[in-house]
Amino acid sequence: MERDRLFRVTLAYLLAAAAGYAVASIFFTSANLIRLSAVGAEISFADALRTFLFDMRGMAPSMVWTQYGSLIFIGFAIAFPVAAYLRRVVLRSTGPIRKIAPYLFPIAGATAIAVILLTSYPKYEVFMFAGARGTFGSLAQCLAGALAGYVFHLTLNKREARS
Repeated sequence: MERDRLFRVTLAYLLAAAAGYAVASIFFTSANLIRLSAVGAEISFADALRTFLFDMRGMAPSMVWTQYGSLIFIGFAIAFPVAAYLRRVVLRSTGPIRKIAPYLFPIAGATAIAVILLTSYPKYEVFMFAGARGTFGSLAQCLAGALAGYVFHLTLNKREARS
């Protein structure tokens, strides 16, 4: 029984982290392409597609922990268990606080991304990841984290409902 639960949680984590990384990568590349277009660069559809694929592969999780994809997977590996603990505490309580339980994983995902972005800033005095620069870029990256948390929540709850 415990092994089955561990498998479900691991599967939910991998699906959520992969979805979060994919969306973050798309947002990252889009922000960069928008900035390039704003300074007069002409970007064809083929160029944009190649850039999306290049960035998706280039920032992918690897054994290099400073890759953006690796940092996302590490951040979610920390944030989701914390959110699960908080969710357990919230669900055991009474009153209106129980209503926040479905939002804890999306908040955790967004927070993980925000922490990744903010920890790079003091060292370089600029966001290390160009696609996250500016308010729009940073919020888009946090939205990708929130979507990952939502995927984790949905996947885990769907799997638990079948048991």
